[in-house]
Amino acid sequence: MPLLFVLFPPIFFYTLLFRNVSNIPFYDDYYAFLDFLNQLVPLHGAAAKLSCLLTSQHNEYKLFLLHGLAWLQIGIFGHLDLRVDSAIGNGFILLLGILLWKTFLPNQKDLGARLTLFIPVSWLLFQFQNWENLNWAASGLQHLAVLPFSLGAIYLLLRGGRFAFFAAALSLILAIGSDGNGLLLIPIGAAILVLARCYRYTAAWLLVSAACIAAYAYGYTMRPPQVGFSIPVVAHPHLLAPLYALAFIGSAASFPFLAGSFLLGSLLCLLFIWRARCGYIRKNPFVSWCVLFLLLTAAGVAALRSRYGVQQAVVSRYTIYSALLLIFAWYIIAEEFLEHRPVSLFKNDILLCAVLATIPYSLGMDFLGWLQLERRDHAIIKAMAAYQHPISPDTQTGPSPPLLDLKVASDPVTDDFNRRARIILADSIKLGIYHPPPL
Repeated sequence: MPLLFVLFPPIFFYTLLFRNVSNIPFYDDYYAFLDFLNQLVPLHGAAAKLSCLLTSQHNEYKLFLLHGLAWLQIGIFGHLDLRVDSAIGNGFILLLGILLWKTFLPNQKDLGARLTLFIPVSWLLFQFQNWENLNWAASGLQHLAVLPFSLGAIYLLLRGGRFAFFAAALSLILAIGSDGNGLLLIPIGAAILVLARCYRYTAAWLLVSAACIAAYAYGYTMRPPQVGFSIPVVAHPHLLAPLYALAFIGSAASFPFLAGSFLLGSLLCLLFIWRARCGYIRKNPFVSWCVLFLLLTAAGVAALRSRYGVQQAVVSRYTIYSALLLIFAWYIIAEEFLEHRPVSLFKNDILLCAVLATIPYSLGMDFLGWLQLERRDHAIIKAMAAYQHPISPDTQTGPSPPLLDLKVASDPVTDDFNRRARIILADSIKLGIYHPPPL
């Protein structure tokens, strides 16, 4: 019975995702995939293409992993299929689930008890609240990929040993190549190694980190977000940064009221501060360092994005971070209050309350998130169909719907983006990089 409760969420999650994945680009896909490949493919020689990979930049980030996978896909298949990239992005949540299972109550010998206590973790992780990252190639390969690589690097460093260190260094490279907050692993990893008195590994870690920073800095330009991302900027964003970070931390509770994110964020911060003061890092260093990584990410995002207002802290693509903080809070509760007590779903009040809270919550988020995914997919198909079948030869429509509010049929930001997207798409078709499915 516990195994069924643990396996149902990922099976349900991936069954729905794989049924509806499409090969139609959406917003960031045009810049991150198609525009990058339009620049890469005409180049001759590995050196020129490698230089293109190292200097390509998307907004504030360099997406080495995404661009490398796009280059690899072109090299193997000769064309881009965004369904493959979306599936890879979706798969990073499964990698997270495997890592969480490996690190959850590892000293618990009773497999049934461990599975029972893991039920809230599975339901919190495999749900559609972070729908913006799902079945979207560019978002999945950025926002989801960085998490298993980052948390996996922490896990490997804590295991110790030569093989684990080299695997952790590779995870560091992949984390930084996925998203900018992978750079936060550099000081965290160095601190782990210094505290373990592994000074040779510390030197090697810093050497690998320096190479990653050099690659990130090579050809880096400071520039505003690309067209298609237009949000009113608030005055005095530094005053909103703490509130933004708090909302980010508690964004899993942002529906239906934004105040829920502040409440959950405050409770999570109080819990982690309390356990830190009690020396929790000695009991479970993995959870402690992972929580620090997630909290530093919240602070970093607040520093970069708080100028757009607190409402942006609870967008769907960020809720995966809040869900992970909730999961690590459950780790603490399970370790402190449940692990050494008889585990029975119907005889343990704390466990029963957790299960009765997480299952309806996750099913509710599945329903709401799935509606948003369906709405987005319908809008994407409609916009691409309008592009392929214009009303008249002079009509300039599609190929992408509005990003921030799909109810809006047209707006200046979307129109400007689509003008560029049509040029990018036409070049991709001409080069044989990508062909949209006929609609």
